[in-house]
Amino acid sequence: MKLRNFTTLLLLSIFLMGCASASRSFRNGRYDEAISRSISVLNRTPSNEKHLDILRDAYRIANANDKEQILALRQTGAPDIWGRIVTIYERMITRNNKIDALSSSVKNEIGFVYESHSEELAVAKLRATEFHYAAGIQLLNTGTKREARQAFAHFERVVQYSGLHFRDVENLKAHAEELGTTFVLFQFINRSGTFLPHEAVWNLTNVRPQSMNRRWVIYDVEPRRAHYQFEVVFTLDRRFWQPPTSNTRRFTETRTITDGTERRRDTSGNIVEVPRTVTIRCVVTETTTTRRARLDGTLTYFDVENQRVIRTVFLNHTAVAQFSRFSTSGDLRALSDRTRNRIMAPVIVPSDDMLLIEASRGLGEQIRSALVDNARLIR
Repeated sequence: MKLRNFTTLLLLSIFLMGCASASRSFRNGRYDEAISRSISVLNRTPSNEKHLDILRDAYRIANANDKEQILALRQTGAPDIWGRIVTIYERMITRNNKIDALSSSVKNEIGFVYESHSEELAVAKLRATEFHYAAGIQLLNTGTKREARQAFAHFERVVQYSGLHFRDVENLKAHAEELGTTFVLFQFINRSGTFLPHEAVWNLTNVRPQSMNRRWVIYDVEPRRAHYQFEVVFTLDRRFWQPPTSNTRRFTETRTITDGTERRRDTSGNIVEVPRTVTIRCVVTETTTTRRARLDGTLTYFDVENQRVIRTVFLNHTAVAQFSRFSTSGDLRALSDRTRNRIMAPVIVPSDDMLLIEASRGLGEQIRSALVDNARLIR
């Protein structure tokens, strides 16, 4: 019994909330929202008088407002009104279809008569298509990048209203996109006089400028077009080897170990053999050599069309490599496991190529950061 009462109260609450929501939407002038809310209730309870009244009035006012808006737009005589008129007709058709899906009893109760508007919509779409097609061609004929992008937007509206097969809009749209896009060529030039390992070249060129591609800006890392508006060139200017430096330190490690036996008297005065403990020492000399290699370069932004440099960014990175050699004096058994492992490990002396590769890795990261930081230079 309690469960039944709870269910009844819950349904009543939902019903009252629906009424309040639809009424609030209607009072605030959101007539399509009020229509949707009332339809939701009437699908469950077709005889609900409150929502029948809301639906009847909201539909009447919304349609009247839309028709007045269309009339006002047409009276202006402006050529760019048709896109807005298309939107209004589509809204009216959607509204009519929603109500037409209701039961016959509901439609009869509110006096609903279906209005197609399909012919008016077709005419509005054709007028909107013709306007945007003509506006796009006019802008495209100026030959400038900014107007080409605006023309592209007009041709997209043509496709929206009439599809890709309206006259030659598909070709015009592709032409506007090509003309409106800024193409950028990224290049790498080695002027350091140093042969670079393949991996180092890869680090300096694989900076992924294409990741910054966005609407109207496209980066290429290889020449694919006859003409580029901008070139971004990273030039490796020089390679610099710093003289190696060495640092020597000595340290001593000790350990107490058992080494044989020795004779001693016990507490009773008897001579016995006991383990002999001794402290052993080992002096370790560690010589650490540090090598450094630095790569210097410039990232240059060049405006090809105006033949001028618009920005130069100076970049460099130093790679540091160390290796240690050891000598010992004393008893090796005194060494800790860590020290012994370091002494026994093979000595890897970094080659020139290894240093160049490491320096190029850091420099490549700097190039990527600089490309991101200066992306707004190119529009």
